Amino acid sequence: MMRLLITLTIIATTIPFCVAYTTLPRTLRIVTHTARAHSALHSTPTYSQSPFSKLVEQKLISKFEGQGSIDRVLDSWRSLDSEETLVAPYGDPDSPDYSPDYCRQEARSFIKNLKAQAWWDPSETPNLSYYKHLESNFPVILEEFKSVTSSSSKMSSGNNIWASAADSTSASSYGPDWKTLVLMDRTTWDPVNSVLFPKTCEAIIEAGVPCVEAFFARMDGKTKIKPHTDSCNFILTSHLGLVIPSSGSNLCRLRVGDSTRQWLTGRVSVFDTSIYHDAHNDSDEVRYVLMLRVWHPDLSEVERKALQYTFDCLDVPGLLSEEEGERWMAERQVEIMRNVPEGVLGGEEGGEMTETTMTKKERKRMMKKGGRGGGAGFG
Repeated sequence: MMRLLITLTIIATTIPFCVAYTTLPRTLRIVTHTARAHSALHSTPTYSQSPFSKLVEQKLISKFEGQGSIDRVLDSWRSLDSEETLVAPYGDPDSPDYSPDYCRQEARSFIKNLKAQAWWDPSETPNLSYYKHLESNFPVILEEFKSVTSSSSKMSSGNNIWASAADSTSASSYGPDWKTLVLMDRTTWDPVNSVLFPKTCEAIIEAGVPCVEAFFARMDGKTKIKPHTDSCNFILTSHLGLVIPSSGSNLCRLRVGDSTRQWLTGRVSVFDTSIYHDAHNDSDEVRYVLMLRVWHPDLSEVERKALQYTFDCLDVPGLLSEEEGERWMAERQVEIMRNVPEGVLGGEEGGEMTETTMTKKERKRMMKKGGRGGGAGFG
């Protein structure tokens, strides 16, 4: 058990959110294969589950008993352990924009029966209504972003500023010119960077964003991101255009499935990155967006909580301990992870950490840890 916990701790602190659900050591790891389109999904295990898979499933069942159905989450976990990959065609084959390179959905981490839609209209989706608050706060967010990023002293105090994609697969697709500045990773606020951008974080909180990850993403001019999938269908991606060169001229655009749209300054877009997609910045300038990874609207509240618990088990494996004291400590650690850092709500931009908000030891630990979130998403 101790070896298992140590292994999980190393993994959980070095890989991004959606990859963490699919990248585990062999008794835990799932080497995904390309399954048939519309692959059959099983509601009960028809294979020999790994010890870790069984343990997580038992914890899920006991923790969420009587709170509503989590059958789809259990199926998701079992599908991962049985090496299933969701592969399904997308789009109209008769469309002039149809391409087999883009018109398919592929996900190693997946919940069955979620709506697959390349672009979502947030004005027609209640769970995405946060877009109104973000767009109305765009001037404040942009002013803070420009103020902090133009200050070398503030940026040098940040955590893993403008990091490249975290894993090799993402790095190959995104290229070296796509970089991120993480504010939130796996629903946990970065205690360093969030204090640098308190007004932005406050806007995200006040908007009620069903947020899993939040970060700024930059894309250099004259660059592109190759077609790829983020391999997770229960998370959507949302962008708020911050600095869009020649906004409205179609120089900065992205394609999802068989449809292409452009980024617009001050406007929110929402799309499904389990469908193959790419991006282009044909201008001579850098493009910046505020990128949010949000729960799929078709998930129930208890399903969100159950999914979050599986990721908490990866980040804080002590939750699975048989020892009551170790488990209690792990639960307190998760509580702390969910807290908004001091200096965010009502804070001033570019604020500095103090010994009351973070000790030197904690800061050093976070500086080593940083940069997971950017690799999980698309920007």
